[in-house]
Amino acid sequence: MKILIIKPSALGDIVQALPVLTGLRRRWPAAQIDWIVNDSLQEILDGHPALTKTILYPRKRWNCPSRIPEMWRWGRSLREERYDITIDLQGLMRSALMTWAAASPRRIGLSSAREGARASYNEFIADTALSAAERYLTCLEHLDIPVQPLDFQLIARAPLPDALNDFPSYIVLHPYSRWRTKLWPWRYYQELIDSMPEHRFVVVGEGPWFPLDAPGRLIDLRGKLSLSTLVTVLNRALGVLSTDSGPAHIAGALGRPTLVLFGATDWRKTKPSGSRVRVHTHALFCSPCLKRTCWRDTPVECMSLLMPQKIRMLLIQLAS
Repeated sequence: MKILIIKPSALGDIVQALPVLTGLRRRWPAAQIDWIVNDSLQEILDGHPALTKTILYPRKRWNCPSRIPEMWRWGRSLREERYDITIDLQGLMRSALMTWAAASPRRIGLSSAREGARASYNEFIADTALSAAERYLTCLEHLDIPVQPLDFQLIARAPLPDALNDFPSYIVLHPYSRWRTKLWPWRYYQELIDSMPEHRFVVVGEGPWFPLDAPGRLIDLRGKLSLSTLVTVLNRALGVLSTDSGPAHIAGALGRPTLVLFGATDWRKTKPSGSRVRVHTHALFCSPCLKRTCWRDTPVECMSLLMPQKIRMLLIQLAS
């Protein structure tokens, strides 16, 4: 049996889809199971015990027509693998083209697929009105495989950064997101740190720099971690505070106490999976708006109303 999973991005979605991989491995222990992933996200899958190999999709490199011959050879190599089953969990035109290139006898895709992707499938998974994690798990149900939704088998393999060797029991802060409307006000992070003098903090992520200060209690690793090292840092955390973003999904999959702040996005659709995940939101008439830009006179009020005092209480409860 040879199976191809197509889920190139994004980071959080890849993590949410890991139970599909582990379910397939339970069903077919001797199968070859490969996964197409963006080359920038490869590390999240490296060394996964249920995966045979990753197939890298260099999306940025292939944003140029001159690369078409290279793309063609890549697609031909997929066809030569002769996969028995291809599962497209991305549901977009580019993943549909990959599905078409693999030319498997069974081409399974989500009913919610967009951009004409459904034309590449010969089997459909009814996934509408479900959360992201539930949508992916319907694939296992479609294949009559028992579902274990928290079976991520995500393992921290990279060494801990030297800066944290003598820095025990820390809380990780991840303040970034690609959406402006997902961000908690920068000033609140300093207020939170100041209100918890008995705790240590590690700040991670990539985004606009803003100052944070807590002598002896804070280590700033923003922009300094590989993806695999980030997994290790999160895995050792006493607790994690994050926006709705990929690192929150990693922390949830690792079983760490994780508090995720939601504003513009709908936690019922994109909440990270995990037995120790909790979300915090402030309901407004306009939220969740699912927009990257806020049109209100008081911008992103849904996030600014999440007060540091409340976050402090929730973090202490979650990590205790």
